Amino acid sequence: MVTITTLCHQYLGQNLWLADGTQQAAERSCKYLAEAIGNKRIDRVHPMDSETYKGWLLKTGRSKATANLYLRSVHRVFQWAVETLGLLPENPIAVRQFRVTATPVRVYTDEEFSRMMRCVPDSRWAAMLLIGRSTGLRRAEVLNLRFENVRDGCIWVEPKRRTIDGWEWEPKDHEIRRVPLVEAVADALAVRRRELSPTQPYPNLTPRQYERMLELQSAGLLTRRRRNLPDNNFRRTFLSIQRAAFGRQIGDFHQLRKTYATDMIDVLPVHSVAKLTGHASIRTLVTHYLHSRESSLEIARQKASEGIKNAPHPFAQFRKEVLCG
Repeated sequence: MVTITTLCHQYLGQNLWLADGTQQAAERSCKYLAEAIGNKRIDRVHPMDSETYKGWLLKTGRSKATANLYLRSVHRVFQWAVETLGLLPENPIAVRQFRVTATPVRVYTDEEFSRMMRCVPDSRWAAMLLIGRSTGLRRAEVLNLRFENVRDGCIWVEPKRRTIDGWEWEPKDHEIRRVPLVEAVADALAVRRRELSPTQPYPNLTPRQYERMLELQSAGLLTRRRRNLPDNNFRRTFLSIQRAAFGRQIGDFHQLRKTYATDMIDVLPVHSVAKLTGHASIRTLVTHYLHSRESSLEIARQKASEGIKNAPHPFAQFRKEVLCG
């Protein structure tokens, strides 16, 4: 019978289509499970072991949110052993998770975005920030954008096959979608087209990065992780922009996507925003991407006040007494 780590290797080896983050979570969750309860044969894993695992994750410094991620991930691996391999009659890993208080979504204000734009090091970063703010594209989608994806007044997010001048790439949601192209982004991409060689189809990569990607592909060393992140210094450079603008880090590139989603929900139905941003789950969109603006809170306050304005107020006399001393 296979052990926990052997099962994980089989799962990753036969599910290469999984996103990088999903694969990493599966690998780590199984590794930590083996550390917590021992690298048992999977038929000897007991439902109580999942409770031991939960406690071990917290004891070793993981947050409740991270622990929940690993619990879901290892449950998925064992469910695969039940349904696909038929190695177990039922899944021994419970998915009873920790209750986690959701923190409010943070988005960039117009002033914060303007300050970042004033601190970009070059036209490439100016283009990427404009694209992130006005389209809600993910980092990997921005970096894998090709000039040919800009057509008919839209930016098309679509899978790409391996070619002589590019590499295979698949969007996270595995779907083709399009978002409207705004004038500022069109101008920025036009500048990038003039700056780059006519043979480079990727506007948001430097010539050196592009050549390195082709070299890795020729050598058979271009991993899926590298295809999703052709720019190794992306996070570091974005952090330097924020330090120049604010003296510290106030967010990450992904918050541009959340800012875009919050803008769109003010004018579009939620299912349309989900389509624009490539979210399969409306619940995920609403919970983790939409920010309650101050203007929305003020509208809610006014509406709530209107609902009770004609009702008798038993505390009115108390208020007068307080005001009058």
